[in-house]
Amino acid sequence: MSRLLYLILIIAFLVIGFVFGAINQQVTDIHFLIIKLQLRVVDIAIIFLVTGVILGLIIAAWLRMIRRTKNWLKTTPEKT
Repeated sequence: MSRLLYLILIIAFLVIGFVFGAINQQVTDIHFLIIKLQLRVVDIAIIFLVTGVILGLIIAAWLRMIRRTKNWLKTTPEKT
């Protein structure tokens, strides 16, 4: 049941993403320090979404590694 709920949620997000992509086709300017780019609003949203997902995965993996290391240090027998 839980997998079905996740599948429905993923499909709903994909449909919302496709609708968002179909609606927002206008081009906008992005000014960096040196470069000026012209991208569609959808492309900008995808860039920020992918960047956020990657950063979130990196932070989650780092925190999980810290937690496992602390647990591992607690369970190792002390030599006296």
